[in-house]
Formats: sequence, structure tokens, C-alpha cells
Amino acid sequence: MQKHSTVEVLGCSGSIGIPGQGTTSFLLDQDILIDAGTGVCALPFERLEAIEHVFLTHSHLDHICSLPLLVDTVGVSRASALKVYGLEHTINALKSHIFNNCIWPDFTKIPNEKTPVLEYQVIKSGTICDLGKRRLQFVEVTHTVPALGVLLTTPTGTWAFSGDTHQTVNFYHHVNQLAKLDYFFIESAFPDKEKWLADLAKHLCPQLLFEELNKLQHPCQVWVSHLKPREYELIASELKGPNATHQLGILSAGQVFHI
Repeated sequence: MQKHSTVEVLGCSGSIGIPGQGTTSFLLDQDILIDAGTGVCALPFERLEAIEHVFLTHSHLDHICSLPLLVDTVGVSRASALKVYGLEHTINALKSHIFNNCIWPDFTKIPNEKTPVLEYQVIKSGTICDLGKRRLQFVEVTHTVPALGVLLTTPTGTWAFSGDTHQTVNFYHHVNQLAKLDYFFIESAFPDKEKWLADLAKHLCPQLLFEELNKLQHPCQVWVSHLKPREYELIASELKGPNATHQLGILSAGQVFHI
């Protein structure tokens, strides 16, 4: 029987403030990290050391903040560089504002430029990365900075993650072209009364989320992430209330999905 890949929810919150619920980070099997929010801090050293690839959907702090500490923790013990993938905008942000020898050391030159512990890989919308039997495809979404959604295909299943997004079109075009879809992760950061803020910050609220899900043509499980802690209960009630048009789950750290 074919072994399934796993997607483990390390963090899925829209910010800090709920104990045990860090910001966005998913661990694919044991070696691939998708976003590096505060949820990564829940992993012990041995599991951090097993990570070989880090894919960043965009440059915002809640999706990258654990990366500097991850590199610092496991860097010099690694046999090869930790590979970090992102859009050119994301990689440039890391170089200019994080690994700049002011906020944090430039680990692309440690211990030296020939054998660094950190290596950047620029990807684009449409990039496909095959890592073993796992195929990762990246597709642009709509956010305040250049951002990507993720499509994962394995021999046994498929998973899609919108990343941070507002209303968007191209992402659903690619998702709907998949042969099937098992799990769809999407965000809803604000309650409906703050739709104005969702529009400004290029996030979703339940009202907008339901409209987005009408673009989805696959029957699948839909799980929602990125709820802001200060209004978590209100957002959750709207996602599952009388105005809900789809059956939804709300993600929580510690969940494991078999893909």
C-alpha cells in the first residue's frame, strides 16, 4: 500500500494571543516547511534538524519570523544548506531586512560563501518543484505584497493552501484543473463587521470567503486558518453560523492531514 504524505499544522493563527496556536506554518512530512511562523517554535531540535526545504508564501512577519531562529539553531550542524524558496520580492526582503548583519547574521556567508548554511531559491508563480514523489506548484494570489498559494500533489492525494489572500481568480483556475482535491485550506482573518479592514489588508472575512468558495469546483474538505485572536470567537461563529454556505472546519495547531 502506498504510504501517505502528511501535512502537520504547526501554526495557523492570524497572530499571537491564543496559547498553543502559533502563526502560519505547516510541516510536510518531516523535511518540508511551508511558511515559518511562530508555530515552528513548537518543534524540538531533532525535528527542526530534519527540515531541508522552507517554502515561503510571502514576506510578512507572521509567515517568516521563525526562519532566522531556525537557521541559527540548526545551521552549523547541517551537512548541506537549508534551502529557502520564495518569490523574488520575498527573498529580497529577507536579504535587506532580516539577514542583513544588523537584525540577524547573513547565513548565506556562514561559515563561508562556498559552503553556507542558508541558500536562497527564487521561485515564480507557476513554478513546480518535485521533491521525491511530492509535487508542489505555486500560484499567485492577491495580497498587499506579492504572495503565493500552494498546490500539493502526491501519489495518494492532493492539498491546496491559499496562503494570505483577498478575492482572487488565477489560483482557483489552477486548483480546478487538478484531477481531484482532498483538502483546501483558506484564510478568514476578520469578522464581517470589519470587511473594510479585510479589503484594506487584502484578507478575507466570512462573507468574502463564502463568495470565494463558490469558485471551487472540487468536492473536498475545507479548513479555515488565520483567524485573528482578538475576534476569534466572532469569526468562528460567522463561519459556522446561519449565513454559512459551506461546511467548514477551523484549523488548530497539532492537526495532521494524510494526503
